[in-house]
Amino acid sequence: MRPTRHRLRPVLATTTSLIVLAALAAPALAVPTPGTDALYTLDADFDRGTAQNVNHNAPNNDQLQLDRSTVFFPYVNVAASARGTMVRIDVNTGQIVGEWVSAPDGRGRNPSRTTVDKFGSTWLSNRNEGDGGRGSVTRIAVIQGGTRVNADGSANPNGDYLKGPFAYNKCVDRNQDGLIATSRGLGDIRSWTNAGGADNNGGVTTAADECIINYSRVTGSNTRTVAVDAQNRLWTGGQDLDHELLDADGAATGTQFNVGCGGYGGLIDKAGTLWSARNFGLLRYDPATATGACLDATHGDYGLGMDPVTGEIWHTNFGGNRVAKLAPDGTVLGAFAHGSQNAQGVAVDSDGNVWVAHSLNGATTVGHLRTDGTYVGNVPLPGGVGPTGVAIDSNGKVWVTNISTNNAQRIDPDAGPVGGGGHPVGAVDLTVDLGAGAGPYNYSDMTGSVLGEITAPQGTWSVVQDSGQAGQTWGTVTWNTEAQGSVPPGTSITVEARTSNTEAGLAGETFTAVANGVTFAKTGRFIEVRATLTANAAGDSPVLSDVRIRTSERTGVFSCQATALNLAGIISTRANPPDVPCVDDHETLANVQLNAGILTVRATALDARTDQTPDDLTGTPPSTSDLATARARIEQTRVTSGLLTIELGVIESNASVTCVAGPGGGLVPQFAGSSTIAHLRINGVTVNVGSAPLTIPLLIGSLRLNSTTTTATSVVQQAVVVDTLLTDLVIGEAKANVEAKPGQPGGSPCQV
Repeated sequence: MRPTRHRLRPVLATTTSLIVLAALAAPALAVPTPGTDALYTLDADFDRGTAQNVNHNAPNNDQLQLDRSTVFFPYVNVAASARGTMVRIDVNTGQIVGEWVSAPDGRGRNPSRTTVDKFGSTWLSNRNEGDGGRGSVTRIAVIQGGTRVNADGSANPNGDYLKGPFAYNKCVDRNQDGLIATSRGLGDIRSWTNAGGADNNGGVTTAADECIINYSRVTGSNTRTVAVDAQNRLWTGGQDLDHELLDADGAATGTQFNVGCGGYGGLIDKAGTLWSARNFGLLRYDPATATGACLDATHGDYGLGMDPVTGEIWHTNFGGNRVAKLAPDGTVLGAFAHGSQNAQGVAVDSDGNVWVAHSLNGATTVGHLRTDGTYVGNVPLPGGVGPTGVAIDSNGKVWVTNISTNNAQRIDPDAGPVGGGGHPVGAVDLTVDLGAGAGPYNYSDMTGSVLGEITAPQGTWSVVQDSGQAGQTWGTVTWNTEAQGSVPPGTSITVEARTSNTEAGLAGETFTAVANGVTFAKTGRFIEVRATLTANAAGDSPVLSDVRIRTSERTGVFSCQATALNLAGIISTRANPPDVPCVDDHETLANVQLNAGILTVRATALDARTDQTPDDLTGTPPSTSDLATARARIEQTRVTSGLLTIELGVIESNASVTCVAGPGGGLVPQFAGSSTIAHLRINGVTVNVGSAPLTIPLLIGSLRLNSTTTTATSVVQQAVVVDTLLTDLVIGEAKANVEAKPGQPGGSPCQV
C-alpha cells in the first residue's frame, strides 16, 4: 500500500503564468491503453490519459487532485469576421492550426465574438443571421495529435484527414470511417453545403469538416453575446435583446428572457452571473433567481472583462478615454483613463493588469493600466491597426486582433519600457497574418481565460482503452479502492464512459454516468472513461487514487449435469456429460435394465436436461437473469435385490445456480436443489415420502431420499440413493456449479 499523502486545496489562479495541459504538450502519452483489464494508479498510468485542471504533483504523487491554478487550452480563437470564418492560433508558436466557416451556405455569417468551453471547443456568434427573428451560434471542437492521411488512411502530410491515436479529441467522426476530416490551417476551409436547406434550422449534417460539431439557431437575432458558464452551458444574446441558454450539447433549455438591454459582448462571472453589454444599458442577470437588471449606460457600452483575482467587472466606453470598474453586485467602483479616446475589448490578467483595445477607429495601440486605476502606458502595435479585441492566453501573454490590418499580435506584458507605477508597459513579440479580407472583429473571451477562472474548482481526467476486439462489451469501472482516495463533504467524483468501434468515433458518442464497480453494458472496441473532480465551497479537493476499467469478461463459468441413472458407474441417460461448462442439452431413453452386483434396476421414460441462460456468456455482463439448471426425471423405477423390491413412481430432481444481488451491491451465485418422488413401495408396503430428506434402513444397506449437498460453489441434488456395501445406485441426480477461470481464484460467472 502506498503511504498516506497530503491533500491539495484548489484556489483560483494567482500566478503570472498559467499551466498548459501536460497531455497537450506531449501527445504521445495519450495513446490508447491496450487491454481488457487495466488499472490506473501510478503517475505513469495517469499520464496515459488527458488531464485538465488536475495533477499528480509531488508530494501527492500517484493520485489525482485539482490544480491550484487555472488551466486552459493553448489557443487563441479569432473570428475572421469579414471572411465568415474562425481561425485558431497556437499561442506558443503562432501557427494557425485551422480555419472553419462559421455557418452553412446560405445562412448569415460575419462572426464577431468567440468564447471557449471547458473542453477547449470554441463557440462563435453569427451577427448577420436574423432570418425569422432568430440568430445562430456555431461550435468548433479541438483535436490534438493524430497523423495526416488520405481518405484511405495512407500517410500524407497534406492529407485531408487525421488518423489516431489522438492526444485529445472532441471532433466527431460523422461518417464512421475512423478518420477525422478537418482543416489543416489558414485557407483550408472545408465546405458546408447546406444542401436542400438541411441545416437551416440547426445541425451540421452537411458540414464536411468534422470539427464543426454544433450549429444552433437561437432567439437572439444577429447574435453577439456568447459566454460559457461553469456547467459548460452557453448563454447567448442578440441585437433584439433576447437572451437564451443552451445546454452543454448546444440544445435549447427553455430559458429565454428579454429585460430590455444587453446583447453585445458578454461574460459569466465567478458567481455565475451573466453580464451583457451595450444596448440600452449593461445587463446583469442572475440565473439563480431568474432576475435581471439594466444598469446605467454610463457604466460603459462595449467590452467586458473580469478580474480573475477579485471577480470585479471592467467595462469599456467606446468614446471618452474611460474604463469603469464594477463590483460583482453592479456597484461602480471607479472609472479610469486608459490612453485613448476610443476603446472596445478589455481583458484583465491575474497579475493586476488591465488591457484595453483602442478600437477600430484607426488606433495603433493597446492601453495598459493597473486594477487600482494606475495608467501604465500604451503598447505600440507595429504593423497593427484597428485593435478591437484583447484576451489573455495560457502563458499569461496578451493577444490583440487588428481589424484594419488583418492580423493578430501577441504582447509580452513583461517587455517594453517602464511606465506608470514602475511597471513594464509591454511590447509586441509576435505578429500572425490572418490573410486578406479577414477583418477580425473580436472583443470576447478568445482564449478561454475567463471561463478558466470560474471553473477552477472542477477538473477532469480521461483515458481511452483499446480492447482490440470490435463489439467488445465493457463491464465495470471501479475507482478509489485504495485508502488514499477521498471525497470530502461537498466534493464529488463523477465517472462517465462512452464506447465506439473506432477511436475517432468516440467523440460522436455521449458520455453516460457509471456507478463505482457496478456492471454496465456498453459495446465497442474502444472505451473512453472520464472522471470529473469537483471541489466544495471551501476549496477542498477530492482525491482519485485509482481507476480500473474492465470488459464484461466473467471471471468464471457455470457447470451443470443431469443423470437419470447411475448404477455402480454404469450411466444411463446423462445430459451434458462434460459438466464444465454448462450447455443446453437434452437426453431421453424409453426404458432400461441394468445389473450390477446384487442390484437389478428397471426404469422407463428416462429424461435428463441441462440449460443455461444466456446460452453464451461471452460478451454479456452478468445480470440477475443469468442461471444454469439441471433436471433428471424418471417415470417408473423398480429395484430388486434378493427378497427386496423397491418400486418408485415419478422421480424428479432439480438443481440450479442463479446470479443474485449480493450484500456489497455486486452479483453472487445462489444455489438451490429439490426433488420429489410420487410414491414409494418397499416389498409392497407404501411409504409416505414427499420432498423432504428421508433415510430408510434396509437389510442390504440404506435408502436415502431427497438429498441436497450444497457448498460455496455447487449444489448436488440426489432424489434416490441405494447404498450397499457392494453397490451404489443413484436415481435422479442434478448438479449445478460455478467454476473459476484460470488465474481468477474465487471467480464466478456472476462477476467480472
